[in-house]
Amino acid sequence: MIYTPAFDTFNTIYRMLHILSHFDTEKYVEVERMRIFDYYLLFPHRAHKIRLKPGEDEFRVHLKRFVSSKVNPYHTITNDRRLFERLRPYQMIALSHIASYGLISPEHLLNQQVKVADPDKLRDVISRLEKMEGIEGNVLSWLCLCFRTTPINGVFGLKYRTNLLESKYDGC
Repeated sequence: MIYTPAFDTFNTIYRMLHILSHFDTEKYVEVERMRIFDYYLLFPHRAHKIRLKPGEDEFRVHLKRFVSSKVNPYHTITNDRRLFERLRPYQMIALSHIASYGLISPEHLLNQQVKVADPDKLRDVISRLEKMEGIEGNVLSWLCLCFRTTPINGVFGLKYRTNLLESKYDGC
């Protein structure tokens, strides 16, 4: 049996906290966005499959420079959507744990949003975490640079670009 951080709730909490630290604490973040970012932290080489618009060549240059496209032989993925859906319970448990500690609002979480409840407490917790370095830190920085404000739905929304969630029936 091989350990994988994908199905480790504590590692998922660690990743979710790092993702949350890259967003404005005054606004909310969609749960879907958090889950998508988490997926690419786990499988950084899959970020090379994200669809980019014409004119976003600079994003691809940064990706190629900072995130290796080399596949980890232990991370062979045959179906991205199936694996993404398999991660859902771990990701939701992690977010529920973070909410139970008073770091994010449970009410917003019920509405599929992540909103920081206590920014000072969150900063304190994040300052105690080990820094996310290497390829994970690079892919998180790249995702935030490129997709922090990209709409989730619609033409060239994050769901469409990643193809991890169905986007065909989304409104514009």
